[in-house]
Amino acid sequence: MTELQVNKPKSGTKSGAMYFDSTIKDLEFFFFIINTVMVIDYIPYHAKKTLELVDGLVTEQEIAKSPEELMQTSPGNHIKKLRRHSQEFIEMIYSRQVDNFQTYIVNLVREILKVQPNILHNNHPHISIAQLLEVESKDELITEVIENKVSSLANKGFTNIDKWCKKSGIPLTVDRELNIKLKEFIAIRNIIVHNRCIVDEKYLRVIPHSKYEKGSLRKLKVNDLYDAVNIFSEVVKQTDKNSIEKYSLEVFEFNK
Repeated sequence: MTELQVNKPKSGTKSGAMYFDSTIKDLEFFFFIINTVMVIDYIPYHAKKTLELVDGLVTEQEIAKSPEELMQTSPGNHIKKLRRHSQEFIEMIYSRQVDNFQTYIVNLVREILKVQPNILHNNHPHISIAQLLEVESKDELITEVIENKVSSLANKGFTNIDKWCKKSGIPLTVDRELNIKLKEFIAIRNIIVHNRCIVDEKYLRVIPHSKYEKGSLRKLKVNDLYDAVNIFSEVVKQTDKNSIEKYSLEVFEFNK
């Protein structure tokens, strides 16, 4: 089983801080639901077994010692129900994690452009005459141009954002192998949001050698979630580090 490894750094960009805060909140909620369901099953079980122990109907060795042990040996009704709906539960957290990662990239681009607006010099920024007439200073105009570019990037897919970052010299730290994984994570998110996690032609264009056929459910396990979170977090840490070094971005101390 994949081990969850979200090793939040001590400091980083503001965008990095927001990314890790959101990721940790989602995971806390994820584990809260699981732990709550385990305890709900364990309390009546333990009460019943305690009474049976008093009456000599069971021995101490026959009683599950913890909610985790009960879940493994004799899961209760609530755990069984959660398992029946595990696909939907994981889809919810998974899609949020992908959105969180993509939001991080867009926010980081905004941070970088604010300290290095000249990056847009050769990117043909577009601004309407109405916007041009409304601004009162050069700084306001620069801010308007940056927000236009950020909004434009936010509406594009990861592939286009990745290409733009490379072209602009922004150190989005993703090697070829990770790039393939990120595209898969985002393709999964897209079918979760737009097609109830049913594999479609768009998904298969991104993942041509998928074991899932068109029209089938793209099943998700906890390992899929952990794999995505681990890779996103590592990319964010390395991208944050390289961006701070290259652009002297403001560094924020992260909350523990």
